[in-house]
Amino acid sequence: MSHYAMFLGCTIPARFPFMEKSIRMVLSELGIHTTDLEGTTCCPTKSIANVIGSKTWYITGARNLALAEAAGLDILTPCNGCFSSFKAVITDLNMDLNLRDSVNQELGRVGLEYTGKVEVKHLVQVLHDDVTAAEIKKRVVKPLTGMKLAVHYGCHMVRPSSAIHFDDPNRPGKFDVLVEATGAQSVDYSTKMMCCGNDLNSVGESDAAIAMSREKLLETQQIADGMTTACPACFNQYDSKQYLMQKSGEHIDMPVIYLTELLGLCFGFSPEEMGMKMHRVDTTQFLEKWAQRTAYLEKVRNNFDLDMLDRCYQCGACMDDCPVVKINLDFDPNRVIGDILAGKMEEVLSGPDVWRCVSCYTCFELCPQKFGMNKVFENLKQLAYQMNITPEGVDGGIKMLLETGRLGEPTAMRKKLKLPDLPKSGSKDLRILLKLDEESESQ
Repeated sequence: MSHYAMFLGCTIPARFPFMEKSIRMVLSELGIHTTDLEGTTCCPTKSIANVIGSKTWYITGARNLALAEAAGLDILTPCNGCFSSFKAVITDLNMDLNLRDSVNQELGRVGLEYTGKVEVKHLVQVLHDDVTAAEIKKRVVKPLTGMKLAVHYGCHMVRPSSAIHFDDPNRPGKFDVLVEATGAQSVDYSTKMMCCGNDLNSVGESDAAIAMSREKLLETQQIADGMTTACPACFNQYDSKQYLMQKSGEHIDMPVIYLTELLGLCFGFSPEEMGMKMHRVDTTQFLEKWAQRTAYLEKVRNNFDLDMLDRCYQCGACMDDCPVVKINLDFDPNRVIGDILAGKMEEVLSGPDVWRCVSCYTCFELCPQKFGMNKVFENLKQLAYQMNITPEGVDGGIKMLLETGRLGEPTAMRKKLKLPDLPKSGSKDLRILLKLDEESESQ
């Protein structure tokens, strides 16, 4: 289905309208049509409505679901809390028909009925399962290649597993797949599935809520350029609460970007039109680093096929077969390729690894893509030579080739073996040709 009832929940329209802006822009770009339902209320969140009583929670949730059924639309929600609440209500009402009858008796008083036909999907679920990462990748005009992102799922996107079945509750992966469709790398980290702690704020435990956020922020800022989430409550914890930490003097600086903001940037939307300046934690450093990486990779693209380079790095199937690796544990050609992608070209060219590849073609013959790391090292050696970074032996060989056309002069040993004199070298003609070649390249 490409037409959904949009259920934004309470937090996004009230506190994060910039989030709503990017959601609407990206869904429109992807051909997903949405309708805002009249008369909806809070989903409701279980931590509030269920305290009043289970019946209140079921009636409030079922009423919203019945409105979508009456409109003939499934629900799309970009809020983890709304998604989890709806899925739990649906599961209970569909499994307990007596409970459903009881709830429908109440709904009948306002002319509504819940029949169990409506489906509720999270924004991530729609993007991954309906749109697909492959289709998103086609729309990317400004890839995030070279950027590292820490994905935060949030508890209620995938839990409780008794009601939510679109991804693994402990080791989910669909959000990561969407992030990597932008060209970015989704980094793994130990606190990935740790709760943000948002609900502690409403029970007077704000210090504990901040402490939970701090733990993840401290870890991710060491390994990623930014954090991305698809939940307004989690965004609040990592953006707004981080801002409070910064104001109190803590050295934490982790830009937090909502999923559709991330996609919007890759689709060519500007940060300004998506309202990203409304974040509490400044995203400028993320955007500047992205611009720098993009400029760097454009230079790399002049010498390498970036897609093949990335596939080679991700594969690494031939690593254990490299004869040099077997005798020199310091040589890691896969790491060299990773360093190129990570923006460390100058460091690579000035190091010894460039010259450790012996061009034996073992990697090429074993490469499932018939690419071979040797091609990368051939290019690196040429770039190093252009920068006057060559080992003494190579430098001497190059000079001899250009001066004599050969890599060795005959010795008296030939006469002892009564071999004929070598034919005259064509070094003069070669120098003329190479000089002409240099002139044509400089034009």
